[in-house]
Amino acid sequence: MARPYQKANIPGPEMGTSVSDPTVMANLLKSPKKKVIIIGAESLNWELDKKKVADYLINIANKIDCHVVSTGHTYSYLKDKISKGKLYDMSLINITNRLCDKNWTGFDGEGQYSMAIFGGHLVFYVSQALSRIKNFTNWVKTIELDKYSHPNARFSLPNLSDTEWKLFLESLIEKL
Repeated sequence: MARPYQKANIPGPEMGTSVSDPTVMANLLKSPKKKVIIIGAESLNWELDKKKVADYLINIANKIDCHVVSTGHTYSYLKDKISKGKLYDMSLINITNRLCDKNWTGFDGEGQYSMAIFGGHLVFYVSQALSRIKNFTNWVKTIELDKYSHPNARFSLPNLSDTEWKLFLESLIEKL
């Protein structure tokens, strides 16, 4: 298991798993669970060989055909790249609150999500959202696709270099 990217991030007795094989991650993402992907503003700042991380996350979202939440100022970048009726704009705190509300029926009114996928967020910010979901729900499994190990996510990547992260995301997209 990878060490948490943030040294002081000691989540208690329940820790998530680091997934280093893109095939395993692809199988998790292809599961029949009701999914939502939450794309953060850092995805517009981070680039892997001059391609925005947001573009990788958009590709993943379109391949698994799920609802997408844009946080920060990502909506204007995502609006023409996500299928109509699939994109919503709200803060990370707001979507975290909704995912923790057992009575929320999702954006489509058909029931709560059972999988939340995160990418493009500041480490310390998303770690708190993942901690809340982990500790206050038993129906939402979380996946974090950024290059840092997040022990509060059920599944995350190990700590990767930019080159390793790029190869992982490209292989993941190919396997979806």
